[in-house]
Amino acid sequence: MSTSVAIMVRHAERYPISNMENALELLLTAKGKEDAFMLGQSLAGFSPLSIYHSPVPRCKETADSIRDGILSANHQAAVEGLLLDLGGPYITGDWYAVVQAIEELGHRRFIRKWFDNELPASLIMSLPEAAHLQLKILINQLRSASNSTINVTHDWNIMIMREYFLNLRHEDIGDPDYLDGLYAFIEKDRLHLGYHGTVTVPDLEHGDA
Repeated sequence: MSTSVAIMVRHAERYPISNMENALELLLTAKGKEDAFMLGQSLAGFSPLSIYHSPVPRCKETADSIRDGILSANHQAAVEGLLLDLGGPYITGDWYAVVQAIEELGHRRFIRKWFDNELPASLIMSLPEAAHLQLKILINQLRSASNSTINVTHDWNIMIMREYFLNLRHEDIGDPDYLDGLYAFIEKDRLHLGYHGTVTVPDLEHGDA
């Protein structure tokens, strides 16, 4: 097994969404910050760690709290900055059009129609394209960095990869919890992607190899 691992997690607990149009502005609760700090303490054994985050402010808050937890355990970690692809690069249209579709369909039905390729490409990427875009983040980190990495992102990013690569549907296992996520490592020159107890060796397409 490689000496490094790349982890992708959802941000910590945020304040409730009352208006989807302003959903990206919501910050972490006090509990969310504490939970992220404790996660950092539990991940200290992977030190040194490089931490990246989505452009959304609550993801930076999560990254900072994870780092602080690692440092409190006398291990090394640094928040390296944001990666645009940890945000919503799969949204190809106007965000307000996405919000309108969610309000009309409901969140779960919106996700299902998206993942079943029933939404227009002018609004949102297909599931395969979106999944490989997320996978590239982990592949690039494993191949170019000596440190292990943590990537703080969103529930959709986790759901994309769970369904496409691991055949884990949200209808069957639920939405990702706060700080829930996936991990990747290279063993015998092959990429392995895992979620909880399920591990797969993804077929590399769309220029991933």
